[in-house]
Amino acid sequence: MIEIVSRLEADINSALRGKLPELATLRILKSALHNEVIARVGKETGLDEDGALAIFRRELKKRQEAAKLYEQGGRLDLAAKEKDEAEIIFNYLPAAPNSDDIKNTVVRLKQELNLSGVHAMGQLTKAVMAHYNGAADGQTVSSLVREVLK
Repeated sequence: MIEIVSRLEADINSALRGKLPELATLRILKSALHNEVIARVGKETGLDEDGALAIFRRELKKRQEAAKLYEQGGRLDLAAKEKDEAEIIFNYLPAAPNSDDIKNTVVRLKQELNLSGVHAMGQLTKAVMAHYNGAADGQTVSSLVREVLK
């Protein structure tokens, strides 16, 4: 079994026993994983660790965007709820690389792929995101790629 999924299931069991408030968020994560497994039925690829992490990142991004929209709409109570859920999800993700590491990778991949000019931005961004397997923040990568290609 995938390590992150087994950790999630253990945390759900602990939350059930302790009647912890994060149980709802943990169940949402488990449901998202289950829905992805169902969507992949009949396809050659099953759900692996990277796929599970991608689902967790997607759920985290949903919460962050929702919190931002709730704040803009003046619903601070709902924004706080979304932020709490995002924090729970964030604890399952590995540490994201810092911007210095990302910039070094951007420079290295630019040289390896022999890219230059702003027209190569998409290709270099894609290569950097693939290198970090989606763990790096897309906005950070995009801004660093733009900075290096200028």
